[in-house]
Amino acid sequence: MAAKKIGTSLDFLIHPGETLGDILVERNITQAELATRTGVTAAYVCNVIAGKKDISVKFALALEYALGVPKSFWINLQADYDAELLEVKVMDTITEEEKIARDSLKDVVRYLRRIGKMPARESVNESILSLRKALQISNIANLKGIMPEGAFRLSAKAKTDPYVMGAWIRLCQIAGEQRNVNTEFDAGKADELVGKIKDIMCNARETVQEDLVNLFGEYGIDFSVVRNFRGAPVQGYISKKKGGAYQMVLTIRGAYADIFWFSLFHELGHIVNGDVGNSANFIDYNGDVGKEAAADKFARECLIEPDEYREFVATGDFSLASIKAFAARQNVKSYIVIGRLQHEKRLDYNAYASEKVVYRWA
Repeated sequence: MAAKKIGTSLDFLIHPGETLGDILVERNITQAELATRTGVTAAYVCNVIAGKKDISVKFALALEYALGVPKSFWINLQADYDAELLEVKVMDTITEEEKIARDSLKDVVRYLRRIGKMPARESVNESILSLRKALQISNIANLKGIMPEGAFRLSAKAKTDPYVMGAWIRLCQIAGEQRNVNTEFDAGKADELVGKIKDIMCNARETVQEDLVNLFGEYGIDFSVVRNFRGAPVQGYISKKKGGAYQMVLTIRGAYADIFWFSLFHELGHIVNGDVGNSANFIDYNGDVGKEAAADKFARECLIEPDEYREFVATGDFSLASIKAFAARQNVKSYIVIGRLQHEKRLDYNAYASEKVVYRWA
């Protein structure tokens, strides 16, 4: 992506009045005569030629009759000048709060440059203008006020930066606008979908991300995994799309696979439970406790059948061989069972570290 020069001098802009003046000279028409022909004052014509007045639509029509030059020529000439003038003065639109926001968005800027959505070399002010375009927002300070049309699951430990959070939301929303899922989600097929998700987990192919995207698309969910940023401790985002489909976005902040899969089923639980409507509410770790608990329960029970888990725990045998055998019966990877046992403090967090998988997805 090539950098566009911003801040060209006003001296290089040609006001439409200069073109009008040149035509009058070529045709030997005085300003007073043109004023008479067009029904305006001589002072008005003088000011237009001097660049102090713009050519209005009404005056453009009058010029078409008076000079035989189409009104569209004058209207387009004025529009082009206005656009160029705005480009010259665009730096003046940058606010002090945008500069503060830009300082918070360093990680976002690096990411957007890496994927070619922003020029590699820019001044800070130029990067603010590029951020406006990349995030499709007229003032990047407004990022802090974005309320998502979706549901979040946030980390209770990490600090949230409102500008970074807003940028992350915009990236999710833009991605959702660019992809189409034409299938309506059917909660009645949730068990079928869960089984296929677990199959993907257990197959552990390098294309797991692509496999999930394709599978969820078949069931009416636009799924993606996105990069996380410091200041946006988000684990998931859900929004309702047209036609009964959903958008579901996950990050892999913790990187550990057991956390990723639990978060995936947690967000799916919000969809299955009907928590995300046409005008979805904000849901986080301090939000609707009932909905969060229900989504957690859905995730736990999707991954491991509760009665069978209680029987397994009752044996007290948490050897690696026992864990692997139980995981196989549940059609999950061993790290799922290990993570559950560690979360419940039945295992030390350092136990079976070699079994824990870390994802490094783009």
